[in-house]
Amino acid sequence: MGKLVKAKDICQRFSISKRTLYRWKNEGLPSIQLSYNMVRYDIAAVTEWFMNRNLIRNNILEEAGNI
Repeated sequence: MGKLVKAKDICQRFSISKRTLYRWKNEGLPSIQLSYNMVRYDIAAVTEWFMNRNLIRNNILEEAGNI
């Protein structure tokens, strides 16, 4: 496990809003629930998830363009 960071750190790193972060969390973004109201994010796992998500999205868009 890598460095655990707060939601605001993830938002700053990826230039996204908290709303987008929570939407991504519902879509499978890796997070760690430490207590009822304390969630942290493993920066390495989030970065990998983000890269994989973009690769999949790019492949879908490329395939759609070839139809």
